[in-house]
Amino acid sequence: MSVVQVIKNYVVKMITESEPGYKIMLMDKETTSFVSVVLGMSEVMRQEVYMFERLDQTSSGENMSYLKCLVYIRPTRENVDLLVRELQKPRYGNYYIYFSNVVSKSDVKLLAEADEQEVVREVQELYADYQALSPHLFSLNMPIHSQGLKWASGALQRTVQGVAAVLFSLQVLPSIRYQNNSEMARVLAENIRQTILNESSLYNSPDAEGNTLLLILDRRDDPVTPLLHQWTYEAMVHELLGVASGRVSLAHVVGVADDLKEVVMSPTQDEFYAQSMYLNYGEIGQTIKDLMEDYQKRLSNQQKVETISDMKSFVENYPQFKKMSGTVSKHVTVVGELSRLVGNHALLAISECQQELVCGSDHSANLQRIRQLVTDPKVREIDAAVLVMLYALRHEGHPNTDLKGLVSALNKRSVGDRYLKLLSSLMDYGGARARQSDLFGTQLPQDVSGIRKRFFKGLKGVDNVYTQHKPLLLETLEEVMKGRLREGAFPYCGNAPSMPPGTKPQHVVVFIIGGATYEESLAVHQFNTKSSNTRVILGGSTIHSTASFLSSVEAAMEGVPRKTLRL
Repeated sequence: MSVVQVIKNYVVKMITESEPGYKIMLMDKETTSFVSVVLGMSEVMRQEVYMFERLDQTSSGENMSYLKCLVYIRPTRENVDLLVRELQKPRYGNYYIYFSNVVSKSDVKLLAEADEQEVVREVQELYADYQALSPHLFSLNMPIHSQGLKWASGALQRTVQGVAAVLFSLQVLPSIRYQNNSEMARVLAENIRQTILNESSLYNSPDAEGNTLLLILDRRDDPVTPLLHQWTYEAMVHELLGVASGRVSLAHVVGVADDLKEVVMSPTQDEFYAQSMYLNYGEIGQTIKDLMEDYQKRLSNQQKVETISDMKSFVENYPQFKKMSGTVSKHVTVVGELSRLVGNHALLAISECQQELVCGSDHSANLQRIRQLVTDPKVREIDAAVLVMLYALRHEGHPNTDLKGLVSALNKRSVGDRYLKLLSSLMDYGGARARQSDLFGTQLPQDVSGIRKRFFKGLKGVDNVYTQHKPLLLETLEEVMKGRLREGAFPYCGNAPSMPPGTKPQHVVVFIIGGATYEESLAVHQFNTKSSNTRVILGGSTIHSTASFLSSVEAAMEGVPRKTLRL
């Protein structure tokens, strides 16, 4: 059950089902990103795909009727209108049209009416309507999903389409559970259930029903995880450099070579990255060193070209050698820039303080350390503000809280008004009154097993002070596997569940309204590695960095009166 393999299979299906000969792929902005993260363009071009075009950027150019056109687009109003215009004045000989989701009969009729020259050979629905970032992780690329704590315009429909596409493409018919205190989760669950009922004919597997759970969560129940610095290679690249459709810009790096100004960082296209993405900061440094030493050893061997046999060996190995050279250059540059940012902005000290704050309970020590870091000129404005936000969340209601003092310290270093407003918004978005979970383990457990778990959790040693925190999602998944997920907190949507109470699902699809994080992705990866019976797939409205999460909180709280905190 791999979402990456599903998208790959759909792309291969599009290419191979058309007639032999050179082709062009015509896509929209979103489907272009769906393809680019799972397949390199060179890999697609080896299968007779001659060129790539964007539907929204086409112009009436030269007639190329000798080419076949593979159209892969989302079934939106704008895309259908653009495709109608294309078919009225076709530039290519034949068109094979693939929609990434269910398309209405009225839209198909519009296309048929526009096809006066009868160039359309195929119209199909595929269910590749999401971005597959790794085998267990998908995103809908929707950073803003909520306004006024309600679904933003078009966001509910897009989310229903995306999650339903995951279920259809994997051929799983789930029981649906949702977070009970989230109205948005309830509405999404009901809409997905109705979509499944309407499109039940899409399921052709006898094993589809009875062993899958769709669990819909709300980011508001865990606002802490997106605020923490993470130390896996994947998470650091995303947080500190930014990843867009599997690509990272290094144009800002001083002295960077032209061919490294934009690099591909996708596990489907970079073998070294696939093997290293879950390594932590210390491990990746050693791995890069080993890679360089291996490269230097091979370089030394390649330079010894003295005989015909040596020449033959050089020619045979050159493509692999050149590829390794590019891999070394890319990752040395990336890790070098990450190291520079970590050192310049005291990120290790920031991270240690964050971890002690959310995992520890020493209010006095936490407060003292935050005061020191907030006034440190090396600490970035956003990191100083986030420390105060985490303090406000962690010690909400503490009798000796000094939030006003920390806000005053932010003001003294001229932190922008935006962050001060965000502090108040965040408390309304994800403070204690907005959550149904015991995020910090401060409530008294209701049963003996909960007390035992809390006690032993406190006794366990910590191998790494920077990775103490475990996301709330992991605890929720453990409850699912034990058959102990409380129905009062996570009710079923619709009729009685298809799985008997206490049954362990074979497949779990988790969707987080408001976005997932790479820490949660790592937790799911580790969970899947340990579990032989259950496979979990995680998805979200987007994959958050700290900055994108704060922007989504701003949008979600727009127009909502402040309740929890007045500064």
